[in-house]
Formats: sequence, structure tokens, C-alpha cells
Amino acid sequence: MMRSVTFVLMLGVVLVALAACGGGDSADPTATPLAPASPPAPGSAAATAPAPAAAPAAAPTDGTAVTVGMNDAGGRGPFVFEPADFTFSAGETVNFKLVGEATFHTFTVDDLGIDVETNANETVDFSFTFDTPGTYELICIPHQALGMVGTITIN
Repeated sequence: MMRSVTFVLMLGVVLVALAACGGGDSADPTATPLAPASPPAPGSAAATAPAPAAAPAAAPTDGTAVTVGMNDAGGRGPFVFEPADFTFSAGETVNFKLVGEATFHTFTVDDLGIDVETNANETVDFSFTFDTPGTYELICIPHQALGMVGTITIN
């Protein structure tokens, strides 16, 4: 019985490691995001891809504008959000502009269902309406262990 459990655990570790290392370079480094099937519900994130150069995207006209640097010192660290801590009011809509540096990052708040990705040297805009007061952990999934964390407090 113990050998079976050990085997299953080892197999799980190998599969997770392979999944984490998978992917690699694609022939087309510029991914085209899929359009959402329906508009996001209040209290949810809506990421928008950068607009083509010929048709600049209009800036949101309502809500609080916040620019977040996804900083990584050219891929050599330290890996930080700049700023790392935020305070908003319940019911407030925030228009985030995530500015990535030299590597892939995420802006993830699991408890709020926020998970937005930026590729190297990419800027991603998204809006979110904060409904539930509390303090929430902000992380960059691949760089959390390197200190790329923060908080979002909703009053």
C-alpha cells in the first residue's frame, strides 16, 4: 500500500514538473487573445489586449486609474509590484494599467478571481469593480517565492 501511495505522489510531482517546463518558444511570439464571449460581470476583471498601432484604444473615462509596474530589473530581480499595496473603497471601479518588464508576470488575487497576465515588455489594461471589503493577497504566480507580492485593501 505504501509503495502505491509513493508511486502516485512521485508520478504527480513528475507531471507537475513537466507541465511547468512545457511550452517553449512558439513560432509566433505575439499571441492573439480571444475575445470574451460576454461582458464581464461586476466584481470581475476584464483584460484587454493592446490595440494595434493603427487604432489606439480609448482610455476609460470613469473609475480610478492605477498604473502598476511589474518590475524585474531586466529579468535579474528583484521581482516587485510597484506599487505593491493598494487601498480602494467598496463599489469603486479601478482601471489598471499593468506594465511588464523583461519577463512574464501575473497580477493575481485568487480571492477576488483576478488573474491577468503580462508578457515581457507588454502593457495590459483591465478594469475591476471591488465589491467586498477586506484585505486580499496580490501575487505574481511565477515570482511569488521571490517576493513579488502585495495587498489590496477594500474599505
